[in-house]
Amino acid sequence: MRSGAASKNVPAKTILFHRIFDYNLFVKVLLLQPPIEDFYDTSIRTYPLALAYLAAAIKDICDVSIVDLRSNRRPKIIKDHPFPELRDYYQDDRSSPFFLFRRYYHFGADGREIETVIRRHVPDIVAITSSCTTYSLEALEAAKITKKVSEDIITVMGGTHPTLFPRHPLGSSYVDYVIRGEGETPLASLVRALRSDRSTIAGIPGVSSRQNGDHSISDTVIEKDIDRIPARELLTPADYRIGGKNYTFFLTSRGCPFRCAFCGKPPVPYRRRSIGSIDREISSCIEAGIGAIDFEDDMLNLDPDFFNEVLSLLRGKGLSLSAMNGIYADTMDIRTLKNMSDAGFRRLNFSLVDMSESVVGRQKRPAPANFLRLVPFLEASLFDVEVHFIIGLPGQRPDDIIETILFLMGKRMLLGPSIFYLAPGSRIYDESSDGFRDKDVKTLRSSYMLPINPALPRDAIFTFMKIVRFINVVKRMLDRDRGLRRLSNLLEAQCGRNGHDDMVMKTFLAEKRFIAYDRRIKDYVDEPQDRELIAHFFKKISGATIKGFKTDNSLIVDL
Repeated sequence: MRSGAASKNVPAKTILFHRIFDYNLFVKVLLLQPPIEDFYDTSIRTYPLALAYLAAAIKDICDVSIVDLRSNRRPKIIKDHPFPELRDYYQDDRSSPFFLFRRYYHFGADGREIETVIRRHVPDIVAITSSCTTYSLEALEAAKITKKVSEDIITVMGGTHPTLFPRHPLGSSYVDYVIRGEGETPLASLVRALRSDRSTIAGIPGVSSRQNGDHSISDTVIEKDIDRIPARELLTPADYRIGGKNYTFFLTSRGCPFRCAFCGKPPVPYRRRSIGSIDREISSCIEAGIGAIDFEDDMLNLDPDFFNEVLSLLRGKGLSLSAMNGIYADTMDIRTLKNMSDAGFRRLNFSLVDMSESVVGRQKRPAPANFLRLVPFLEASLFDVEVHFIIGLPGQRPDDIIETILFLMGKRMLLGPSIFYLAPGSRIYDESSDGFRDKDVKTLRSSYMLPINPALPRDAIFTFMKIVRFINVVKRMLDRDRGLRRLSNLLEAQCGRNGHDDMVMKTFLAEKRFIAYDRRIKDYVDEPQDRELIAHFFKKISGATIKGFKTDNSLIVDL
């Protein structure tokens, strides 16, 4: 049995024993957001809202702290990443205005810092969120470090991954309990049981554990009361900034009534919060010095009347509003868009998936007809619009993707490509795999460019991502220079910050191939690509229009 360093002279086991079983003392709970490893991380998408909800549910029955081990740290380069098959695609020494990723990083605290944090807080319970299967090993590493500090610290893991695959974390000796589903009530019940009577833990809904050498797996829990206001006071507002303002994530609803074939979120029914609780939470955010809100609802505008009522609460508050999780086009209308503008929305993210009705139909998504009806208003509005679509879906053809790109490049919109990945828990995952395998978890990410569709091998996926980067670069150039009228004008224009970028652009336009400048050999090299796909793309878009992102400046494709 290891002794922790929670106190200079007293073993951690003794401290923990007295804390948990002395009814006059609160249990000390530490809620952790673990680091992740990937080729990229979106720093404005790391706010630990789920932990703030958990803290709000237990703060009256224990001493609780939140530590975000992922945000506000300089990423560390991992030179020997676990994907040798991607080395030709992502190279550190290559320069291109159309680059995707160059390095593989560790985003967040290293093991030494995690250990220091745990020793400093002297927790009885450490609860770790594990939101994505592909990052589940990093969450398990945080649990391992916790047990290294003291084997008597009770470790709990929750989030999407443990909900879907509870036996995976429970199969580790570093995790004592798993919470399945929405975790506020299960965690509060677990903390109470650990303070008083552990024999009652087996009957707590949503709490899974090891029992007599086997796994006792609970059903998932759906919260009945979703009006609780997250304990943001346990976070430092200035740690989360966007556009020069402190920001927070915000939920007005939970769940989604649909089951898109590619979605891996556990089925959770759609529920709206009360308007009163939303109003109170908005006020508390403003009082905390928060100037920007990002709505992370799965279906923010599913109920237009409800959403417009929420917008009325936000009007005149001076908040910058966004919905980076995406806006559902099928229930959107002009009235709501105008109200969004009045409330503080300036940039809109729409989820399109694909322009093809057959493609979206196979994914159990509505056809894009309503989005098409909104386009004229959106182009004439003051909104900056980014439209997200997926590259690499099963059954998707290269021409389907080209048609989506062709449509969006001619609109005053930015293209937001997402590389398809197998999301555990999705219908596509269940149909494409023979069950969860620990060795595959790191491949379940978009940056892996999994070639599950025979019509779209990895070279084709990479080529499409480069093409979209090219289109977006052209859109930004159009915003700066209204004198561009034809794509051939770019053969003379300065397209980047250096001569290397210009050469990459001009080679692509003149020779229809992607090159990059290799700083090691000080020369240009070909990138992995599908040359036939590039030629086919230019043939399909010949004579079409590319329009700017923030302006109506446009040019004709004449190459």
